Amino acid sequence: PGLPNAGKSSVLNALLGRGALGVSRAPGKTRSFQTHFLAPRLRLCDCPGLLFPCHGPPELQVLAGVYPISQLQEPYSAVGYLASRLPLPQILGLRPPTCPAGWTAWDICE
Repeated sequence: PGLPNAGKSSVLNALLGRGALGVSRAPGKTRSFQTHFLAPRLRLCDCPGLLFPCHGPPELQVLAGVYPISQLQEPYSAVGYLASRLPLPQILGLRPPTCPAGWTAWDICE
């Protein structure tokens, strides 16, 4: 088991050497438990991704990959959440802003 859209089916396809399992960029492609024999005595199993309840802020859920980015109405709150905990301008090599208020999530995205 693992998180949705983490590449479980892709890894199994690579091990099997063929496209035996369907893959998609969007979560939810694997809908049932599937087994495939790699060798007579070795069976590989694929299953849908599992999500565990998360009671953290939505921004953290996005960054953890638990909440799909495609469902966001705007990305700035997640970027702002990350920027409040990491020195993103230094990590990204950004020049200091001209505004005395400092960096905003909008500035970092631009």
